[in-house]
Amino acid sequence: METTEQWLEKELRFINETMAHTLNGRMRAELHACSDDEKELTLRFPLLDWEVNGLGTLHGGMLNTMLDLAMSMVVYCFSRTSIPPTISMTANYLRPVPMDGGYVLVRAKLTSLGRRNATTFGEAILPASGKTACTAIGTYAV
Repeated sequence: METTEQWLEKELRFINETMAHTLNGRMRAELHACSDDEKELTLRFPLLDWEVNGLGTLHGGMLNTMLDLAMSMVVYCFSRTSIPPTISMTANYLRPVPMDGGYVLVRAKLTSLGRRNATTFGEAILPASGKTACTAIGTYAV
């Protein structure tokens, strides 16, 4: 039987290879960690030159996309129904993400899963300091 980690690796490979031309595919997400018990996953996103803003840090829209991808993946992973469209998402930017960090970690936790929708919590973490750069909550259609 396929483990959650194996399933996630397969889905991310599909996004990164087959969907490489899409925004999600261009993000190059990698699985960093997952927990069936906690209904949580952490994705590692490399910081790429095209994602920079005019201040030399990660563009907020790119960070939002990373959070949305991770939060939708946690719903998809633990519902195993279909890719869930985003109903709503709110992000709180706490500090900039410097581009010299190489990557950012995005942790997503499934907070509720119903028959019609699911809610999630996400946070972007700076690996050098362990500080949170952004938090988000999202609601997804199941």
